Parts: sequence; structure tokens; C-alpha cells
Amino acid sequence: MTGHLVLLLFSARLQIPAQLTLSDAIETALKSSPALQKAAARVQRSESQEGQAHSRLRPEVSLSATDSGQSVNLRTLGIDPSFLPALPSKTGPFQTVDARASLTHSLWNVSLRDRAAASREQVRVSRYLALDARELLSFQVAIAFAQALRTQSAVETLEQQLGLARRLHSTTLERWSAGVSSKLDAKRSEIQVRNLEQSLLETGNALIAQKLQLANLIHAEPSTAFVLSRTGNPEAPREAPTLRSDYRAAESAVRAAELGVAAARRERHPTATLRATFGQSGRAWNDNLGAFLIQGSLNIPIYTGGRIQSEITEAEAQLAEAKAELEELRSQIESEVLAARAALDSARRQMEVARESVTLSKDELELSTERFTSGVADNTEVVNAQDRLTRAEENALRAGFNVDIALAQFKRASGAKQ
Repeated sequence: MTGHLVLLLFSARLQIPAQLTLSDAIETALKSSPALQKAAARVQRSESQEGQAHSRLRPEVSLSATDSGQSVNLRTLGIDPSFLPALPSKTGPFQTVDARASLTHSLWNVSLRDRAAASREQVRVSRYLALDARELLSFQVAIAFAQALRTQSAVETLEQQLGLARRLHSTTLERWSAGVSSKLDAKRSEIQVRNLEQSLLETGNALIAQKLQLANLIHAEPSTAFVLSRTGNPEAPREAPTLRSDYRAAESAVRAAELGVAAARRERHPTATLRATFGQSGRAWNDNLGAFLIQGSLNIPIYTGGRIQSEITEAEAQLAEAKAELEELRSQIESEVLAARAALDSARRQMEVARESVTLSKDELELSTERFTSGVADNTEVVNAQDRLTRAEENALRAGFNVDIALAQFKRASGAKQ
């Protein structure tokens, strides 16, 4: 029963390919991420609000029909039947019918026009924020991918080191059996094997956890039966403030706030409205005449109790806040780009140094092994050289990880595609 429940929960998720690249992981995440689905819903909501704002500028047409029967007390009309005995005290009952088409249209309302334009800018804001959500998700996937790739490389390196340690231990046992090496050498080489086995188990378990975390992040079927594959990463462009979606969203927010201020100020302007009705009116549906009404109205605000001024003050405060956020974001982006560029350059230099250290450590291990097999020295030199090679390879893995992280941060800061 539990197995069927798990299958139902993850049946809608995509399956991870056997070889997973960074581009594959990002593409999978962008297809089915709940965060992007929520961003798309926010875009749809803002588009609906824009439609509502623009609808107030368009004519509204409606149809109506009434059929009523009534009697009227003449006293309610100011007529006293006692002064005119020939008049009844009430009239009716009588029937009235009316069927009309009505049109209402705002002929002139600049405030509504500005508010409609502001709603259009809000749509741009939501669309840019949706793009920023995609960029943020791509950045998060790149970070998780780099962490898992580093751990996978560490597993591969430890497997190679363990194989080397086992061969050394086998050689040491043969030399001990031949009476050439001491029992201490055999124990020392065995301890080295056990330490590497322990490290391999711990790193392998960490890799499983990181693969599952990556699968969950890209909203794919939980699995560890895949291998991460490294691909080349192009350089990101330098034009950061014009590329990042969150910066474009902040620019649109400023424009929307400016239009909001204009709309609030133009609440003081006169407005003109047209209302027209056309139809039939009479005492019965088969006894009626054509009727129409054309009415134009002009409204000039004189005193609104301070409402308009309060709306202007609020809109100006929102504009000042939007401008401050835009300037703050500009400064933040510039700092992030410079810091990410410096971190990337430093990580690449560290990578060069780490690769040189690995080469030197391998040479040292080869020379130490030759000295041990030739009987010039015991295996202490070999074990120590192996330890230094392990540290050098760990430094190389850390440097490679730092390059991946710095590059992902630089692309995120500059707004480039991961």
C-alpha cells in the first residue's frame, strides 16, 4: 500500500536521465517547478487586473426589461381628493412595461487612463519577476549540481586512492612474507586502507543525500541512479544592470508608481460621462411606443474632504520607495558583479595551483613507491606521500567546486543564463 502511495505522489514528476548535465537539470526544473507555476499565476492575476482597469475606459452596453403593475395613492402626489370629489382617492391598478438597451461611456477621465497605464506596467513587473524566479531557480540548481558533482568527484578520487592503497598493502604483505618488510609496514598500509574505506563510505552517503536533494529541487522523480556529467560553461556578459529581470521589474515598478502619482493628481480634473438608452415603453407589451434618453454629465471636483490630497501623498510615497529600491538594487547588483568576478578569478588561480600540487604529489608518490619496492626505505614515505596526494586532490576538488560556485554566482549577478 505504501509503495502504491509513493508511486501516486511522484507519478507526475519527470524521470532523471542516466547522464545528467547542468543544462538537463535546469531544463527539468523549469518544466515542472511549483515556484514557477505560482509566478505564472501571479502574472495571470496582474493581466486580469489590467483588463479590469482598461474596461473602465470602454463603453458598457446592457439590456433591461421591466413589467410592473401598480396603483398610486393620490395623496402621495400632493393631491387631496376631498377638494375634487370627482377624483378617486387612488388610481389603478395599471400595468407599465419598459424594455431598453443602455450604453454608458466615460468620455473624458484622464485619471482612469493613467491608472490603466499603471496597471500595464504592473503586468511588466509581474512578468519580469517571473523571469527572475526562473533565473533564481536556475542558480539554485547550479549550486546544488556543483555540490553533488564535487562529492561525486570525491567518491571517484577516493576509489582510485583506495585501489592504490590496496595494491600497496598487497605489496607490503608480500614483502613481509618474504622477510623484506616489517610487520609495522604491513599494519601501517592496512590502516591506510581502512581510513580510505571509511572516507569512501561517508562520502558515498553524502552523495546519495545530495542527489536526492537535487532531484527534489528540479521536481523530478527521486532517484540516485544517475551520473552527473560536467559540460563547458560559457562566460557571462558584463552588462549586469540591463540584463537582470529583477532590475527590469524595479524599473517598471518606478514607472507604475509615476503613473500612479499622475493618476492621483488628475483626480482633480473634470470628468465627462455619456449615458444613452433606447427601447420601448408603454402600458402593455402590445401597446407601447419607442422611447430614448441621451444624457451627458460633467463632474468638476470642488471639495473632496482631503481625499485627493491624501491619495497624492500616498502615491508620492510609493514612488519615492520604488525609486529608493531601484537605486539600492542597482548598487547591490554592481557590488555582486564585482565580488563574483573577483571570486571567479581567485577560484581559477586556486585551481591552477591545486592542479600543480596534484602533479607534484603524484610524482612524489611514484618516487616513494620506487624507493620502497627497491628496499631503500620502508613504506612510511609511501603512506605519507599518499596522504599528501589525498590532500592535494581534495584541494583540487575544492578549487573546482569554488570555480563552479563563483561562475554560478557571477551569472546570477549579471543576469546571464546558467
